Amino acid sequence: MGIVGIIVGILFGLAIPIVIIAGIVYFILRIKSGITITISFRFALRVYFYVAILVSIGLAGLGGLSTLINVGFGEIVDREFSYGHVYEEHREMQNSLENDNYIYENADTERSLPDKVELEMKSSVINGISLTMIGTFLLMVHFLGRIWVETKDEGSDVLRRLYLIIGLAIFAIVTVISLATGVPETLRYALLDMNPGEESPGEALAIAIVALPIWVCYLVATLRNVRLANAV
Repeated sequence: MGIVGIIVGILFGLAIPIVIIAGIVYFILRIKSGITITISFRFALRVYFYVAILVSIGLAGLGGLSTLINVGFGEIVDREFSYGHVYEEHREMQNSLENDNYIYENADTERSLPDKVELEMKSSVINGISLTMIGTFLLMVHFLGRIWVETKDEGSDVLRRLYLIIGLAIFAIVTVISLATGVPETLRYALLDMNPGEESPGEALAIAIVALPIWVCYLVATLRNVRLANAV
C-alpha cells in the first residue's frame, strides 16, 4: 500500500472519532444555551447509519473500485505503472543476493519477477471485487435504512449537515492528496528515464478517479442543503 492508501486509511479511521467529538461539542453548546437535550433511539440510529454510509463508501470506492481501476491501468499502460512496489522489492532482493547478504528463503525468493507481478495482479483483482461487492451491499442496506428512519424535515437538520460536512472534508482531502501525488508521478513516469518501479502512479490516480466524483457529489449535496435551509 502506497502513501496515498495509508493516508486514506487514516482519514477514514479518524472519521468516527471526528463524528463523536463533533457530537459532544454540539451537545455541550446546546446545554450551555439552556436547551434540554433528549437523545432518542431513532437519533442514535441515524448517527449509526450516517457513519456506516461513510465507511461503506470508502470500502466500496476507495478500497475496492480504485483497486480494480489500478489493475486496469496495469493492463492498459504497463505493469510497472500499477505495481511499482513489486519491482522495487524484487530489485532490492536481487541486490542483496548479489552482495552475498543472507536472505531467508521462501516462495518469494524462488519466484521470478513476472510471476510476482502476475500474483500481485490476481490478488488485486480478488481484493478489488470483494471489497467493491461488500461495500456496495453495506452501502445499499444502510442507505435504505436511513431513508426508512429519517423524516423529510430531518433531511436538513444539524445531523444531516454534520454528515455532509464530514464527508465533504474527507473526500476533498483524499482527492487533493491523490491528485497532488498521482499527477507528478505520472509525469515523471512518462518523461523521465527511471528504474522499473521507481515511479508507480497507478494507485494514486485510481484513488483520485474514484474520490473526485464522490467529492463533487458531497459538495453539490452540501450546497443544496444550505440553499434549502436558507429558503425556509
